[in-house]
Amino acid sequence: MIKFLFALLFSIPLIAQKPFYAQFRYFHLETDNEKSLPDYAANAMGAELGFSHSFGKKVQLDLSGSLSTSFLHSTNLATSRYEIGLFDQVNTNNLDLLTRIEKASLTYQNKKIKIKLGRQVLNTPFINPQDGRMRPSAEGGIFAEYGRFTFGYFYEMAPRGTMAWSSVAESIGYYPTGVDSDGKKSTYAGHLSSSGIFMAGMDQKWYGIRFKFHDLFVDNIVQSAFISAEYTTSIPHGKWINGLQLIKQHALGDNLYFEKNTHSLVVSMKTGIEYPRWNASLNFTSISPEGRYLMPREWGKDPFYTFMPRERNEGLGDLKAYVAKFSYGIPQWGIKINPSMGYFDLPSVTNFKLNKYGMPSYIQTNFEILIDASKMAKGLDFQFLFANKMNQADSMENPKYIQNKVNMNSWNFVVNYRL
Repeated sequence: MIKFLFALLFSIPLIAQKPFYAQFRYFHLETDNEKSLPDYAANAMGAELGFSHSFGKKVQLDLSGSLSTSFLHSTNLATSRYEIGLFDQVNTNNLDLLTRIEKASLTYQNKKIKIKLGRQVLNTPFINPQDGRMRPSAEGGIFAEYGRFTFGYFYEMAPRGTMAWSSVAESIGYYPTGVDSDGKKSTYAGHLSSSGIFMAGMDQKWYGIRFKFHDLFVDNIVQSAFISAEYTTSIPHGKWINGLQLIKQHALGDNLYFEKNTHSLVVSMKTGIEYPRWNASLNFTSISPEGRYLMPREWGKDPFYTFMPRERNEGLGDLKAYVAKFSYGIPQWGIKINPSMGYFDLPSVTNFKLNKYGMPSYIQTNFEILIDASKMAKGLDFQFLFANKMNQADSMENPKYIQNKVNMNSWNFVVNYRL
């Protein structure tokens, strides 16, 4: 903590002037499991310190690094699921000041094309910031935008909750790896090879329907294709939105992560209405029973309409998810309230072929409050998130199917301040 404060004080004279910038974050995270199981709580403070400079009108240099310090209020960090993400997940014994070079990129842009080379933060269906801890996931490579098309190649990753950069193959397996289709502990971590990630995308509107296509080719591991279509209709004082997502995956080569000759299919749908102050939607996702939907959790959150913070459906097959979402804004107070609730019907925890992490069926209820406090201090905002998950499967005596998964509450409080 003392080292962090000294580093922060030293940086203030720099960030007080352009072209420097900073973002500070405080994070409190707490998990309440059922009575017979341990609870967890942790706090973290950190900052991103950055530099951005333009060379003329077409070239821009971006550099940034992060530093944070965390402290635990429970006894065993290694057995936590959420709190460990505030620390260094690769080296849980590292409780000192945590630092990471985050962005180091050069961008060229004209009227037709934008090319970014170097370390950056992507936001795509499969690789995205998943900024739910201290710092987001980041990637190293090249990303180009040409009109409605995008292209990219990436060779290194810095997953959320890790301090070092690693190759694409090495980055898969930093988080819990679950079991293989035979129920044995997965052994792919440290035993994969890949020349990198190739991606291509398109965003186009035809006949009032907005289509998005994104293809992710992870050499020697997996290919995932994503397509979505959304149609928006005007209604009195608002909009009616209907959406469809399709994801198709298949294995590339013979590897321990995505088993040879396996594939998966995901269908996700939504219908919703939007008004100036509030919106609501009903959402559904189905993963076919032919195989697990697999995407490294180190790289981003699920792209499904039914995604709810504090749980994922990656690693599952034969899933049915039903989620209702609501959002209400009070703009004069800078407040937005986001409740949501979902039922997730999963295969048995012992169906290893379709349930990688031994997750039982569950009902999840989230309640989120976002507060824009820029009237108090420019760049200041608060987030409160409560998540409850309750077991809906047959009663289970083995705590490994309960702890940090169901019959639990997650409490999150975040303060962000941007300069």
